[in-house]
Amino acid sequence: MSVHPNNFLALEPHLVARVRAAVADLAPAVFVLTVADLADVREAAQRVPAVHVIWNGFKVDEVNGAGTKARLAHTWLAVAAVRNVADTRSGGAARQEAGELLARAGGALMGFQPPGAVKPLRLAPAPRSWASAGFLYVPMAFIAETLFSN
Repeated sequence: MSVHPNNFLALEPHLVARVRAAVADLAPAVFVLTVADLADVREAAQRVPAVHVIWNGFKVDEVNGAGTKARLAHTWLAVAAVRNVADTRSGGAARQEAGELLARAGGALMGFQPPGAVKPLRLAPAPRSWASAGFLYVPMAFIAETLFSN
């Protein structure tokens, strides 16, 4: 099956492959997961350490006069997900582990131009980190520009 040029999620396998390569040498093994991988997984049963690659919507940057072509800015998140019980009082060990994952994932994605994107990925403001049930989630955001046409 061929990929339609307007497919919003066509970049996903390229981003996942790039992040997987960036964390391949880490021990313990780092899981690189998508929304499909995380569907129906209870938080307590999730695989960690992990980097979640998630499409987070788009905005329209430009539309031609006829309304038949648009340049879109998609936001993709690379979210480090860790559970590290060392130093639970300050959470420093978990933050360091998440920071290492983002250093690798972010370095691999920043400036990468996946097939289907019209420019290399660029950093963007990301949501704040959050903690839940002993897990820490730290996101980085990237903008991928694509063209959409009828």
